Amino acid sequence: MAKQTSTRSVSLLLSAPLLESQGSDRRPATAAYAFSPGGRFLGQGAIDAKGQTSFEVNLGSAPTGLRLLVGPATDDKLPSLEELLRRGAQERHLRVGMEDARLKVDLPINPDIWRNWLLGLCLVKGTLQKRVVRDGITVDLPVCQATVEIYEVDPIWILIPKLPKDIIDRLRDVLVNPIPMPDPPPEFIPGIGPLPGPFPGPRPGPGPDPAPFALKAAETHRVDATAITALHEASGSSTLRFMAMSGSDQAFRQSLIDNAILIRPILCWFYPRFVTTRRIGTAYTDDCGHFRTYIFKGFLNPDQPDLYFKATQRLFGFFDITIYAPTPIACYTWWDYACGTEVSLYTSHPLAITCSPCPPVIAGDNWVLFMAIGNFPLSRIHGTGQALGVSTSFNLGLTDGDAPWGGLLRPRLEFDNSLRDSLGVKYYRLSWKRDAEPDAAYKHLFGPISRHYAHMIGTDLVLDAYPLGPTTVGAEGNLFEIPPSIPPLGQWSIPDAVEDTTSGKFNTVAADGTPVLDGKVQVRVELFDTAGNPVNIGAKGIRYFVPTSTDLSGTIHTVDASTLGLVAGNTMVITLHVNNETCGASIAPPAIGGVVADPCCGVLKYGHGDSVTLAWQASHPHGFATYSFGVVRGVSSVYSSGGDVGGGSFSVSRTVDHLLNDNLPGGCVPGGCPVAGFSENLYVAAMATDGWSRQSQYDASFVRAFVLAPK
Repeated sequence: MAKQTSTRSVSLLLSAPLLESQGSDRRPATAAYAFSPGGRFLGQGAIDAKGQTSFEVNLGSAPTGLRLLVGPATDDKLPSLEELLRRGAQERHLRVGMEDARLKVDLPINPDIWRNWLLGLCLVKGTLQKRVVRDGITVDLPVCQATVEIYEVDPIWILIPKLPKDIIDRLRDVLVNPIPMPDPPPEFIPGIGPLPGPFPGPRPGPGPDPAPFALKAAETHRVDATAITALHEASGSSTLRFMAMSGSDQAFRQSLIDNAILIRPILCWFYPRFVTTRRIGTAYTDDCGHFRTYIFKGFLNPDQPDLYFKATQRLFGFFDITIYAPTPIACYTWWDYACGTEVSLYTSHPLAITCSPCPPVIAGDNWVLFMAIGNFPLSRIHGTGQALGVSTSFNLGLTDGDAPWGGLLRPRLEFDNSLRDSLGVKYYRLSWKRDAEPDAAYKHLFGPISRHYAHMIGTDLVLDAYPLGPTTVGAEGNLFEIPPSIPPLGQWSIPDAVEDTTSGKFNTVAADGTPVLDGKVQVRVELFDTAGNPVNIGAKGIRYFVPTSTDLSGTIHTVDASTLGLVAGNTMVITLHVNNETCGASIAPPAIGGVVADPCCGVLKYGHGDSVTLAWQASHPHGFATYSFGVVRGVSSVYSSGGDVGGGSFSVSRTVDHLLNDNLPGGCVPGGCPVAGFSENLYVAAMATDGWSRQSQYDASFVRAFVLAPK
């Protein structure tokens, strides 16, 4: 029969006053912690304002040791000895004999210790988002219900002494003889995958840098190509380069530490494996992807914390998957993190579950916000954009780039939850008409609309659609439900950024059976109550708004639509200029003195001093197009032109000598091409957009080849 091990209880009575704390406005919350000699947690007690606490610990039957720590209070159920020491907890080693049933310990805390406990508290906050690219446009969606792990990266003054001698010698070479930097990791340049532009607001990447190639090293913790350039420039005459050339290893290491901002790029590109981390905090994202928590800066680290982040999300009820953990760590570290500043993390992991965007809308009470057409905000449309000035008969309904609309348009509306929750307003309807038609000609939009939501069924993650319409309520048809603030189960999700932000579908090509080839149309919004009755917005205190913000991913500032003349009775009406016309492209045969290239073989004979006339047609019925024209000899460009199509007819004259000899590749002898083949290439691009992408189906192109040969 095995012998049972007996235990005994020992009382700890601790006096740990914070010296010189009388009259102090702030005192850190402190606690005492007991650990076994091997680091096993035994118990803890909160220390009161007088510095007193007492608690019991269970020990074995034999004499033993005890590690007693006093430090900042923690909410952790099982405090970590390593973490408490990192936070600056003060330690006392005790001997506990068989006769000791009660231990009284005095451990006063000096002011230079406990004041640092106050200064060591650091707020870390940020947002975790998923980068989605649809139709060439990048959209960032919040990742909800994810766990964000916060790691502290060893600072430069700890990393540099760890580098082996051969790495130190290699650093000397890099600084004395700067060499081209290697290409950055593919996922670090633009984000995870290619990022088309332009993108509204800061251009984010998957790591710490929303604009990885736009900031100077001295201004930021970020590691980027500009920082590499700054390093090379600084190394030309700096003390750092001098120490690399002539200093001892110890002096050179100290110089590296003193120039941390310049050294971080080298660690990123060349030696990322020497970076080490330890987890110091955990936070959780809400339905908007936001997270925040407090960490303690390392007590012995006088620097601002250098932070690295990982994120996981639970799938199928039990399976945690890492959705964000970019490498190399040194390239994605938030060096010298300023406590309380926003961290933006971006993932493109296919399994990351997203929620609906929830940017704050600044619009007062009971608002209806006509946000955008597709992903194009109304603030950038003439006639609805307050900052665009007075609209003219030409630009009314065009974008701020004077582009028309075409294809399938998707109006995007947002609604204050008070409409459903308090005012009994449950439905909306979208209609359209041509500019010259009377109000009686409004035609309802009836394409089906839904929203997706994610929820668990047992251990399975399920994605369901919540249909919004069209539906008939009372005597009114083609109504759409205002989305409820929360779905029936789980949370709203956006697996399809286009469909899940659509409030209506206006097919301008099919229209009412006749395409809208060119012209202005009006789009109208109406509201209905739960019984399908039209709503009197004045009686209910409802107002229509349009955004003034051009970035739909941040805080949405708005303006009352009535001040822009967009409210008619109980409805809101906007004007769009629609164009679904096709471009034209053609290239005339090149000519010399009225003689054109042979139509059979494309040969054009030339004499000394001749010039070639190049002519082309780039057209659009209403001028809503741009063109690009180029002439290529072999593999070299010898002429290019581009811009608005304007009147459509273009012509240019170039000497034969220019065409034969300009921009010759390396190794070619000038005058060595008496006979050369050319390609004329014309592309005409329609400007029409659906708010997500340009309508390239209306583009046109033309190619013509010819040969210049002497007579």
